[in-house]
Amino acid sequence: MPESDFFKKKVHFRSGMGSSEVYIYGITRIMNKLLTKYLQSVCTPVEFHKLMEWMVRPENEPVISSLMKPGWEKCMDEDVEDQANPELWNKIRKAVEENEKSITRRRLAIYTWLTRAAAVLILGLILSNLVFIRKASTPELQAQMQTMTVPNGARTNFTLPDGSKVWLNSGSTLTWSSGFATNRLLELEGEAYFEVVKSGIPFFVNTSLGQVEVTGTAFNVKSLSGEQKFETTVEEGSVNVFCNFVPKIAGLKSGQQARLVDGHWELSRVETEIFTSWKDGKIIFRKDYLPDVARRLERWYHVSIELDDDPRLQEIHYTGTLEMESFSEVLELLKVTASINYTYNDKTRVIKITHR
Repeated sequence: MPESDFFKKKVHFRSGMGSSEVYIYGITRIMNKLLTKYLQSVCTPVEFHKLMEWMVRPENEPVISSLMKPGWEKCMDEDVEDQANPELWNKIRKAVEENEKSITRRRLAIYTWLTRAAAVLILGLILSNLVFIRKASTPELQAQMQTMTVPNGARTNFTLPDGSKVWLNSGSTLTWSSGFATNRLLELEGEAYFEVVKSGIPFFVNTSLGQVEVTGTAFNVKSLSGEQKFETTVEEGSVNVFCNFVPKIAGLKSGQQARLVDGHWELSRVETEIFTSWKDGKIIFRKDYLPDVARRLERWYHVSIELDDDPRLQEIHYTGTLEMESFSEVLELLKVTASINYTYNDKTRVIKITHR
């Protein structure tokens, strides 16, 4: 295979127990690369529109259906090697055997399941975007609410009717009306990053825990009702932050973050990249404890992680950057930089982490 078909990347990762440097190998194809970039929210607007415009053309529907049907049926089969493209699978397997001979059967089992899950996510997200684009283009639905939902394990970006840009993180939902250009009001559950076009019309992001108001700026909002977590991080400009039962914060500025903690605001200056890098396909940890790391990875990779009751696990923390690694690679990085072991149950699809 030509050398250009491979990528090679050095990854540095460390915890309180030590550090590790590894190389990540993989295989790229034009279409796979484009889909991956799209799911990681790092494809350019030109690439995104090229992919979506081709897929929504009526004359391409038979081709799309013929490609998706066997993939959809086979991605749930137990034997992943019987997929529609055996040649590509053989090349992937050969690359894995040559470059990662130390991989254990446990890691291969995880890789097999994640390959199947990734196929479902890709097909599901593409189909949801096809439905979304077509609904938005029909006159009957112009007066209705528009909703974009991103499943766990995926991310996306798009442009709102007023020209503002949105990056929507895993497990998040954003809703707005078709009259958004004259009434810039959004409803968010989850996490999103916004680059807001300046206008005389205020831009509001409502959540179940708080509200953000801006006129033109770049900021990140995370509102997880299940965890009672609400935070706003400003990268450019300034915002006003509201909550029903505490005084509002006026003029939260670039480099500042407001977090709702136990019924009051906590204000701090932060390294904004830590909280916004997810939109570029990266997760940054800065002395983050294992339980918090596990929760972020669950949403990012669409998996379930259980920690053993051993109190020593609560004291493990990590510092490092993950950039488009597979989950099996992430588990190995966590393992080699701290005193942990992990097991994977193929029936329940749960990763169990224990102290060693």
